[in-house]
Amino acid sequence: MEALRILWMNWRCIKHPLAGGAEVYTHEIARRLASQGHEIALLASRPKGLPAEETIEGYRVLRGGGKYTVYLWARKTYHKLKKQGWRPDIIIDEVNTIPFQTPLYAKEPITMLIHQLCKDCWHYAVHPLAQPIGWWIEKKLHKPYIKSIKNGKLRAVITVSPSTKQDLIELGYLEDRISIIYNGLDWNHYKDCPKLSSHKEDLAAYIGRITPYKRLEDILKAWRTVEQEAPKAKLIIAGRADYKYFKKLKHLAEKLNLKRVEFKANITQHEKKTLLAKTKTLIYTSTREGWGQTILEAAACKTPTVAYNAPGLRDAVKHMETGILVEPGDMEHLAKAITQLLADNNLRAQLAENACQYAQDFSWDDTAETFLQILESVIHG
Repeated sequence: MEALRILWMNWRCIKHPLAGGAEVYTHEIARRLASQGHEIALLASRPKGLPAEETIEGYRVLRGGGKYTVYLWARKTYHKLKKQGWRPDIIIDEVNTIPFQTPLYAKEPITMLIHQLCKDCWHYAVHPLAQPIGWWIEKKLHKPYIKSIKNGKLRAVITVSPSTKQDLIELGYLEDRISIIYNGLDWNHYKDCPKLSSHKEDLAAYIGRITPYKRLEDILKAWRTVEQEAPKAKLIIAGRADYKYFKKLKHLAEKLNLKRVEFKANITQHEKKTLLAKTKTLIYTSTREGWGQTILEAAACKTPTVAYNAPGLRDAVKHMETGILVEPGDMEHLAKAITQLLADNNLRAQLAENACQYAQDFSWDDTAETFLQILESVIHG
């Protein structure tokens, strides 16, 4: 097998304080490819406290720029690396709302990796007057990619769910150039979950990034009803937090006079797994997701999910098989579904078993192998 030189661009690395599912995806694949002898340089932004360069599990991370300037910094670093004699065989342009615009300057074959479009998430990201402009700009930024995939410079597009694939087709991407490579699971990490999940507590939880487009206000509003119906149940909201939004949620919980809600910021991976295993239901109310990675992790812990019927979430949850889907904004049915899974042991056990069996189909080893096959076909095909 030929060793590849891969230049990977993503706005964040796995050690970024706000790293999410996209960064987990990148890290899990990159470390596996590195272990096979492939040389990977990941360009990412540099938050306070992280070095300009380090090696993480075999792959090299170069950091520079901030949330918005990382894109210009990455372009300069691409040219700098080539002048130094490091020439990649392929470039992975990972798009998180703002693309790196590699089709405008890179000479090597390009593969685009995209988890989701922002689209209606602009409603939660910017001032209301700027929302239509945000989606208009996002569409404009994709035009060089759509043009490049039609003329052959952009060789492949990788995404993680049917929902995002459909969004890309509607945007103008060629359907036959888009490959879905699903997220995976590290089963070494979750091998003790059957034991951990043998005793469920009277808990419901949200675990993930605590940021506005996750619509966690809806969970708190629904929980007001759940507290009345399930007087012993407790809600935990945990994850990496946007400070202002985190504070806003705490204020809302006080305003709603909620008695059994706990907020936890920046939990460890072990704490996350333990919480997923002992909770009776995970709750997800995002506007949209690329894919529900935490939903998959919960399934491995025999925990079904109540989720909004939204892009990405509907791909990760099979309604009344591995969890329950609720129409976005329907707080009455959201509260009813949460209460049902807290109270109905038979239904919860059935969904939990189905979810665990479903999770068996997902592995980061398989994801990395399929990902590498796409890269090799781009280079040689």
